[in-house]
Amino acid sequence: MAFRHSSDSAAGEFDRRRFLTAALGSGVTLLHASRAFAGKEFWNVKDPSTWTEEEIVILTSKSPWVREAIPNIRNPDDPTGGSVLGEGGGKGMNQRHTSLTVYVRWESAQPILDALKGTIPAEFEGHHVVSVTNLPLPRVRRAGRGDDTTPDDTLDRIQSGTSLQVKGRDPVEAGIVRRSHIGSILFGFLKDQLRLTPSDREITFELTTQQVSLKTKFDAKDMIYHGKLAV
Repeated sequence: MAFRHSSDSAAGEFDRRRFLTAALGSGVTLLHASRAFAGKEFWNVKDPSTWTEEEIVILTSKSPWVREAIPNIRNPDDPTGGSVLGEGGGKGMNQRHTSLTVYVRWESAQPILDALKGTIPAEFEGHHVVSVTNLPLPRVRRAGRGDDTTPDDTLDRIQSGTSLQVKGRDPVEAGIVRRSHIGSILFGFLKDQLRLTPSDREITFELTTQQVSLKTKFDAKDMIYHGKLAV
């Protein structure tokens, strides 16, 4: 499937993604979110051009293509002087974010593309693309400076510890990992190595590093969009 390019302006696409990411990061809960699963889902009965802003937030934060996960931060203290900080964490403080919520979302799924009216980087062509938002990353204090930075090899270490697995099959490791322009981490998994069907009841996304680990599961039978599996 070729990723659909947006007809909207780049600024408009950025504003929409920034709004939706802010909603995820702040843990926005909609009063009527439960309606998303009442009867037939709106994304299968309404044209994407008619989706309301509320429906878009529901689809991109509380639908079968999105999961919430509480990360396990096993080693917040770094002997090199760094620490694992979530967004908004205090500089130089070693904190264990036991209540931090991370969001895992299938960015390559057509309903997500239709909702965000955006694009997937060309290098992810032929991949299932899963994003992780609000992931606590290791920070290292620069010598003689007061600011914290993320080590250059952080994405390499995250990539080597991230996989998708269908129950009963071998896990597939992420082949590509990139930061998005809105701060999420994008993971690409080759479709040729992970062929999915509607009968795949347990698709597990797992991320493990020395500092943080998380695991969450998706069910392909729920990820149906206009009669087809959308991943």
